[in-house]
Amino acid sequence: MFDRLQNNRKEWKALADEHEAKMKALEKKEEEESVAAKKVGTEICNGDPAPKSSTCCIL
Repeated sequence: MFDRLQNNRKEWKALADEHEAKMKALEKKEEEESVAAKKVGTEICNGDPAPKSSTCCIL
């Protein structure tokens, strides 16, 4: 009986490790996407960062 419990524990540990690896990969991908989105939003206007206007940007 103890052997079966140990085996079950090993299987669940393997599944948990697999899930953790997937979550780390997903977090890394989301972080890269957010960094890329921040870089796209940074516009330069007359050598300075563009003003944060939601209606227009005067160049």
